[in-house]
Amino acid sequence: MSPTLNTNLFFATHVTRIDGKGRVSFPASFRTAVAARNSQGVVIYRSPSDPVIEGMTIERMQHMAAALEKLSPSAPERAFFETAIFGTAQFLPIDGEGRCSPPRPMLDQIGVGAEIAFLGRGATFQIWEPKALEDRHAEAAQALKTGAISFPTLQLEGMV
Repeated sequence: MSPTLNTNLFFATHVTRIDGKGRVSFPASFRTAVAARNSQGVVIYRSPSDPVIEGMTIERMQHMAAALEKLSPSAPERAFFETAIFGTAQFLPIDGEGRCSPPRPMLDQIGVGAEIAFLGRGATFQIWEPKALEDRHAEAAQALKTGAISFPTLQLEGMV
C-alpha cells in the first residue's frame, strides 16, 4: 500500500472503471485534498472550451461567484460565466466508500464509456475520456519539447 500525502492539491492522473450503477472511485489523493482544504465537497461542470468536465471545491466555486459579483450584472463576461459554468454546475457527492456518480449526460457529452480519467490540476481537477486525455498528454509534451510553449516564469514565494 502506497502512502497518501496530506496535501491540499489535486495531482496525478487516475484512470478507473465505472461500475454498473454508474459509480466510480473518487481518487484517494483527491479525497485527501478535499479534506485538507476543510471543504464541504466538490462541484463539477462541463467545460465551455474543452471536451472535459471541470471540478473544484465548493469554496473555490464560491470565490468565482464573488469575483463575478464585482462585474456589472449586464457585463457580457458575467453572463457567459454564469450561464456556461454556474448554469451547468452540479454538486458531486462522495459516499463513505469514496465513490461518486458523475451524471451520465455529462459523461456522454465528453465521450466517456466504461472508463473515466481524473486529471489533477493543482487547485482544480478535470474528468476526461481516457484516450482523449492520453492524446492531450502527448500534445502537451510535444509542445514543450518543440518549444511551441514554455513554462512561464513564476514568482514562488516561500518556496522550499
